[in-house]
Amino acid sequence: MRFFLRINNTKFKRLQPSLLAYREGFFSYEIVKAVSIKTIVCFFTNESVVLSRLKKVLIIVLFFSSNLSFAQNPNDLIISEIMADPTPTKGLPEKEYIEIYNRSNQQISLNRWRFQYGTTVTNFPNISIEPKEFVIISSSANAKDFQTYGKVIGLSSFSLLNTGTTLSIKNPQNKTIFSVSYADKWYAANKNQGFSLEMIDTNFPCVEDGNWTSSEAVLQGTPAKENSVKNNKADLTPPSLSRFEITNPTNIKLIFSEKMDSLSAVSKLAYSFDNNLIVSQVAIESPQNRSVNLVLNSALQENTIYTLTAKNLADCSGNVLTESKLIIGNLKPADSSDVVLNEVLFNPKTDGEDFVEIYNRTEKLISLKDWSLANIDKDGKIASIRSITTDNFILSPKQFLVLTRLAKIVQNQYFKAEKKNFLEMTSLPSFPDNEGVVILMNDKKKVFDRFDYSEKLHHPIVDEKAGVSLEKVNLNKTSSENSNWQSAASSEGFATPGYQNSQGNLGETFEEILKIEPEIFTPDGDGQDEFTTLKLQNDQNGYVLNARIFDANGRFIKQLAQNQLIGVNDNIIWDGKDSGQQIVRVGYYILLAELFHPNGQTFEWRGKVVVGSRQ
Repeated sequence: MRFFLRINNTKFKRLQPSLLAYREGFFSYEIVKAVSIKTIVCFFTNESVVLSRLKKVLIIVLFFSSNLSFAQNPNDLIISEIMADPTPTKGLPEKEYIEIYNRSNQQISLNRWRFQYGTTVTNFPNISIEPKEFVIISSSANAKDFQTYGKVIGLSSFSLLNTGTTLSIKNPQNKTIFSVSYADKWYAANKNQGFSLEMIDTNFPCVEDGNWTSSEAVLQGTPAKENSVKNNKADLTPPSLSRFEITNPTNIKLIFSEKMDSLSAVSKLAYSFDNNLIVSQVAIESPQNRSVNLVLNSALQENTIYTLTAKNLADCSGNVLTESKLIIGNLKPADSSDVVLNEVLFNPKTDGEDFVEIYNRTEKLISLKDWSLANIDKDGKIASIRSITTDNFILSPKQFLVLTRLAKIVQNQYFKAEKKNFLEMTSLPSFPDNEGVVILMNDKKKVFDRFDYSEKLHHPIVDEKAGVSLEKVNLNKTSSENSNWQSAASSEGFATPGYQNSQGNLGETFEEILKIEPEIFTPDGDGQDEFTTLKLQNDQNGYVLNARIFDANGRFIKQLAQNQLIGVNDNIIWDGKDSGQQIVRVGYYILLAELFHPNGQTFEWRGKVVVGSRQ
């Protein structure tokens, strides 16, 4: 095959694809683009020298082929495996490595490409990667140890942090082709040291949380091979606007739940405020692409609450957040009792995590920067102080916030957990399973709240206390009153992380304790009024419920609740089926409910419900 060479505006024919180069000191050139398979376009800094001495100075070999690739698309080349903590080994070299994967259908040359870990940047050698090929990347000193596993590239500078950092691959134009900010929380339980992190679904490489886990291979890693955890894990969920930070009166940082598409995220049309506040500039923080900085045309005013509306923002997988609203305003210092302890899980389920929930009782926007949790030592002194956050994290008015080490574990174990109201801490103080102390301190290390907890505060009916949280009953009462804490209701899964307590009444009272809605329902499968609900509203927590259904002749039909610990605002559903899961006949039925409290108080309620039919 022959090639044509175009030097500036002069075209040379019959160029063989074997030799094309330059001698340093005579002239320099840059390959700009491949016009076609047979045409290579170059620019030279000294055209006269080129034209007169071209034959004498071509000495460096450049190979061209029909597969020549100038890959520029994001995620064409990705990191698919990370071995950050190789000790102890199960057969692999006890050395750090990453694995890169060419997702494209073209060969990719790494000439002038760069790898960045943290703030350190190192150059890739001039090596090509074939389509769908896996390649091991390690330090030059360790490259030979991985040669038996596949293709290896050694870098002059290469090091990985066990606890995580940001890794990036950049092309010659300094464009980020791929990045990942890995974390030790991505490992499966008890599979961290000696295990690599593998990407689960390489079709959605920009997804981080949930798309990486510990290798399941016998060797605890799969260098230069398809990942052992490979699975379909499509990202079909739109991003959420999690929170904001105020860096100065005219600059607001928005933090999203996942990586964003940079083009949609930097559009000024995507963001609008009320109260005549205008966004003048938008920038995204690369390469993480989860934080967007808004520059305002004027400063935030004192004693003014603004509503930010964000529209038509896509995550890196293309899922669109159609609209989200966020309350924003100037921060105000918190006074004692403004932020209080509201719920504590100190004895988690197996493989679970402790959590502490706090609550902003005010209408203020309060920064949690440099706040902390602590316990007390054997001498009764404050100890084990753990920072909640060093960022300017904003606690919104009336917001619940769960503080924990691994949010995903808590969210997976409690089905109604409000994910947007979670903040992960590097570590929590020790909270023993039987009794202990939780202390909340502000940025001045002033004690804002204290709870001396004990498993004895659980409801007497709760036999298995693991995984059951203690909730504050009344936010207007102090945490020091033992009677102001109660076990979370079983109907809520024994914990309410990130949302209103099952036992909390916020100081309200209710006139009606029980009622049925609707009183007539039709469980006939047409999708309308398929069930009825027994609604319980009570101004006192700690009640236990028994609820049964009888027909009009007094025959027992079904047990709806048996010794069930309920909250102050709870629901019990009847779907019209009997104990054998068969739909009952059309007619009148009686619902008998019995409530009793450990203090000896009892209550009995009888209601009528009609099972109808639309036929």
